[in-house]
Amino acid sequence: MSNSTSDTSRSAPDSNTAPSADNDDVVRIVGGFDDDGTPYARAVLTPNEDQRTKEILVDHRPAIPVIFLPGVMGTLLSDKTTGKPVWSPPNLDAIGSGIVGVASVLAGWPVGAAKRAKHFDPDQAVVDPRGPIKLGNSGLTEEEARRRGWGALHRWSYQPTLAWLEYTLNHPMLAGLPHGEWVQGDAEGVHAALKAVLGTDPADYGGYGQGRQIDANSEAFKSLVRYRYRVYAIGYNWLKSNDISGKQVLDGFDYTDQKTKKVTRVMGIREICRENNVEKAIIITHSMGGLVARMASQFHGGADAIYGVIHGAQPATGAPLFAKRFRTGAEGTTFQDRLANQSLLGRNAAEFVAVASSAEGPMELAPMPDYIDGAPWWIFTDKKGKEIMALPEDSALDEIYINDKWYALLPDSSLLDPAGIVKKKLEEQRNPACMHDYFKQVMADVVDRQKRLRNNYHPNTYAIYGNGELTKASAINQEPPKLETSAPEEKLMTWGKVVWQGDFPEGVDEKQLKAAQLVHDNHKGELTIIVGGRTVKVTVQQKAIAQKNGERDNGIIAGDGTVPIWSAEAQARGVTPNLSMASGKAKGVQMVFVQGGYEHQFCFDHPWSRWATLYSMAQVAHSIKARFQ
Repeated sequence: MSNSTSDTSRSAPDSNTAPSADNDDVVRIVGGFDDDGTPYARAVLTPNEDQRTKEILVDHRPAIPVIFLPGVMGTLLSDKTTGKPVWSPPNLDAIGSGIVGVASVLAGWPVGAAKRAKHFDPDQAVVDPRGPIKLGNSGLTEEEARRRGWGALHRWSYQPTLAWLEYTLNHPMLAGLPHGEWVQGDAEGVHAALKAVLGTDPADYGGYGQGRQIDANSEAFKSLVRYRYRVYAIGYNWLKSNDISGKQVLDGFDYTDQKTKKVTRVMGIREICRENNVEKAIIITHSMGGLVARMASQFHGGADAIYGVIHGAQPATGAPLFAKRFRTGAEGTTFQDRLANQSLLGRNAAEFVAVASSAEGPMELAPMPDYIDGAPWWIFTDKKGKEIMALPEDSALDEIYINDKWYALLPDSSLLDPAGIVKKKLEEQRNPACMHDYFKQVMADVVDRQKRLRNNYHPNTYAIYGNGELTKASAINQEPPKLETSAPEEKLMTWGKVVWQGDFPEGVDEKQLKAAQLVHDNHKGELTIIVGGRTVKVTVQQKAIAQKNGERDNGIIAGDGTVPIWSAEAQARGVTPNLSMASGKAKGVQMVFVQGGYEHQFCFDHPWSRWATLYSMAQVAHSIKARFQ
């Protein structure tokens, strides 16, 4: 190479590639970064007669790690002894993958309660980081994406989001001007929001709180472009308690391939911070990943390693859907949904309970003590909708979760531990408890952790969640009739309450109903009891279809198809107007985005949630008081 080189402050992608950019006067070579973050550039020799100036464009901005925590069932798991897959759901994001996915669903996961319990043993399962990688427009090599933990997350659900974050956060400017979604919307509202992030009031995308409109000259945007962002992902064993996972995502862990004996390091938050020579990271969570982050922050001192947290679709106070499945197994509004859900989660209560009763992470998704401020959500009515019994009156733990009565969570203790796994562990520990007593203690510990989480969030938290279909009412500041893409309302309904209905004799009261005799339970949501001298069938709502005007309340409300709005909006206590403060204020939450249009699993694929994520990233970046400034 002839002549001189020079550094510039123009942004370069955090990539292992280094393309060149020539013009008539200057040869420009865009630098990249080694895996350890060291800047480098590749160049080729030019002829001696080429006397143009040679410039290496080096992105000298310090790196801030952005770490994504997935939701329940979003991390791939394998057996730590055999290496065989424990959880590797199909990907439906490529040509041919649909056929493979349908075949996987039709084949089903292990059939039968005992086989499912053995297959999903929490103590045998480990995070498997060897999953397929989809790089998208991230600019990363597959090796680098895998090193950053992307391979542990379900590709279809999460890797497009990781690639989008990697590109969009690192390209807010181009040639000195704001670039991409930051300054330009999508005219169709499909691939991005109709409005750009810059110059748009956050209220236009459901924002509540202290945040205001930002533009290219605002301190928030200037703070954002001051850094580059390296996007990581940390999977966790979602069969274990979120408390255990919270510590694990902080500290990291090793994975050993049972065939090759190769050890792969899955870095934790603290290790990732050290790699980037910073004290803290920014955390983005999906669904139950929010509970993992909160327990990491509140229970294990993780707040000191986190600049801020952005929660997406978090079941902040749990969801009745989990409790319902203890009595029915999985469900679905359509045939396809039922086929998939029952294959993955269990066709009936026996198959669901076989796994869920030993999996403390999913158990922590049960409605928390402050779900809808402690109001009843497990309801029994007559055919006319008259309420006869409503639980909990005081404690869901005592009245529902560990109650042995016919109407509670688990009256049939024979469904517990069908493979004898827990029994064997108790014997090895010389623990005299029977499985039913053991379950009650585990559930009590779960509720204790839920109580400790009440209104506790990282002190710099932003929350994004769905409340049904995207309509003109939810887009109050959008210009009609144009709206971004939206899933239909029927896809976004879920259980706010679990309503059981029976043709009870006239005059039957709560005391008589509690004393009823159980004759039969088909474990699919149909009970036969004797009450008031009559045999009565009691059924529960099995499709998430809301009641029409004039019909009885069936407990189905809006949300994102999984998390009901009553749970998600707990993050907004003290932030949004007209929201009950009976359970106190959500400490640490700076802003919430109450949105519409997206289903739970693909929350971060929607234009509204992406707009809110970018806006929140700018706010978190603005809060950083790093030594680089």
